[in-house]
Amino acid sequence: MRSNVVSIVLHGLKVGEGARHLLTIERNSVTPLYEQIYQYLKSRIEHGQYAAGSRLPSVRSLAGEVGVSKITVEQAYLQLAAEGYIKAHDRSPYEVLPLPILLDNGAHFEKDYDVDNSYDGNESAAAVDNSSGETITELDTRGMLKNGPYEVPIRPTNQDELPANGTQAIPIRYNFATGAMDPEGFDYTRWKRYIGYILREPERLLAYGHPQGEPELRAELAKYLNNARAVRTTVDHIIIGSGTQAMVMMLAALLKRAGLTTVAVDASVIIGVTHIFNDYGFTVITVDQHSETLLKDLRKAGVEALYCTPSHGDRQGRVMSVGRRKELLHWAAEQNSYLIEDDYDSELRYYGRPISSLQGMATTERVIYLGTPSKVLPPSIRISYMVLPPVLWRDFLTYRTSYRQSAGVMEQLVWARYIKDGEWSKQIRRLRKHYADKSKVLAAQLQQTFGDTVKVYLPEGGVYIGLTIFTDKGADALLQKAREAGCDVRIEADGDDEVRCLLSFSAIPTNELEAAVKELGNAWKGM
Repeated sequence: MRSNVVSIVLHGLKVGEGARHLLTIERNSVTPLYEQIYQYLKSRIEHGQYAAGSRLPSVRSLAGEVGVSKITVEQAYLQLAAEGYIKAHDRSPYEVLPLPILLDNGAHFEKDYDVDNSYDGNESAAAVDNSSGETITELDTRGMLKNGPYEVPIRPTNQDELPANGTQAIPIRYNFATGAMDPEGFDYTRWKRYIGYILREPERLLAYGHPQGEPELRAELAKYLNNARAVRTTVDHIIIGSGTQAMVMMLAALLKRAGLTTVAVDASVIIGVTHIFNDYGFTVITVDQHSETLLKDLRKAGVEALYCTPSHGDRQGRVMSVGRRKELLHWAAEQNSYLIEDDYDSELRYYGRPISSLQGMATTERVIYLGTPSKVLPPSIRISYMVLPPVLWRDFLTYRTSYRQSAGVMEQLVWARYIKDGEWSKQIRRLRKHYADKSKVLAAQLQQTFGDTVKVYLPEGGVYIGLTIFTDKGADALLQKAREAGCDVRIEADGDDEVRCLLSFSAIPTNELEAAVKELGNAWKGM
C-alpha cells in the first residue's frame, strides 16, 4: 500500500558542502504535489544549497525517486524557470541561475553575469525562440526606446482603451490589436443575476460611496490578494478607483507631494501613464525592465520611482525573473525610491501557479501595488485598486476629503459579492483554459499560413501572441496593408530585416480565427 508521506534524500549541489537534504511529499496535503517540489527546490536555491551553474536532477530521475509522474516534476521545473531560478537546456538537466548577492550591510549587491546567465535568461517553455538579448543603448524622454537597430514606439498595452483604427475609412473587421474582453469569455447572465441582488438593497445606491472604496469589496480583495498574489495588506490600506488611469492620477499627486521629480516607465505600459506623469510635471524616462543595464540606467538618470509590470509576459512570454525582482527591491531600498507594480493581467497565466507579486517579496515598504480586473471582467466595469506603503497611505488619509470616489457603488458591491460567492475564482479558471486553447489555435493558423517567413511565440499568459515577420518592407507598410484588408495589428519594433508585432486573440471569436488569419495572410502576401 502506497504511503501518504514520501521522504527522499537529494544531494546538495553546492561545491564543497556535500550536503544532503530531505524532500518530503505529503500526498494528502491540499498543496499540489508539483508545488511541494517547487517550494522545496526554490528554498534550496535561495539559501545557496544549490549553487549557480549546477544542474538539477533530470525530470525522469526525480519523478522516479519521489514516486510522482514526470508531468508533476515538469510543472515544478517550469514554474522555477518562469520565475528565473533555473534555465532549460536542450537534452540536458535544468541549470540553476545565479541570484543577486545581497550583503547584510547592503554595501554591494551587483554581480557580473555572462550572457548565458543574464536576467533575460528566463526562458519560456512554450516559446519558439528566446534569443533576443537586446539592451538599452540610449534613454530617450521623447517616448522612444533606442534599442540597437530598433526604434520601439511606446504603444499602449491596453490598446482597447484607445481607438484601434483612428480615422480609417475602412472599418476594422478583425482587430488583432486590442486586448479587449473575449465575447466568449464572460457569462453576462450570471453577472446580471448579481446586479439583481444588489438592486434589492437600494439604500446602498443613494450615496457617492466611501472615498476609499466600499468596505465589502476591500475586505474581499484583501483576502484574495493575500492568498493569490502574496500581497501584504489589510482592508484599510486598499484604495478603490475607476480604472488604472484614475489610480495613477491619485498616485502622481501623492508622489508629487512627497517631493519626487523623476519617474521611469517600462515600455510595455499604456501610454496614458506616461502622459499623466508628464502632466503632473515629472521628468519621465522610458526603460526596458528586462534590460541588462536597467539598474545602471536608473541610477544614472536619478530615478525616484519605477513603473513596471513584473508579472506581465513580453513578446516571448517572459516575465520578470526573481533575480531582477530582488535587484529592483534592493535598488528601491538603497535609493529610497519606489517601485510601482502594475499587476493588471497576472491572473491570466496558463501553466503553473501565478508568480507572486513584487510587493509580497519586499522586506521594506517601497512598493506601490496596482491591480484591475479588466482582463478577467469586461473593461467597461471600471474598477481598479491600489495598495499604498504606510508613508503614502498616511498622506492619502490626510487629503482623503479631497478625493471623490470615482468607481460606481453598484459595480463595487456586485464584484464584492461575485468574489465572496466564489464566482471570481471560477471565472479566472474558465478564462485560463479558454485563452490557453485559443492561443494554440491562433499560433497553428499563423504557422500554417505564413510558414518560415515568420516566427511565432506561443504565450504562457495574457492575450497576445508574439510574431516576427522577416521582411524589409517596414512596419508602416505592413500596418497599412493590414488595415486596408480590415485587420489591425499592434507593431512592437521595426528593424532592418524584420518587424515584430503582437497579435491579440481575445476580441476575435474562435470560429473566426481561421478567416482572420487568412485575411491577414492575403494582405501581407509577397511582403
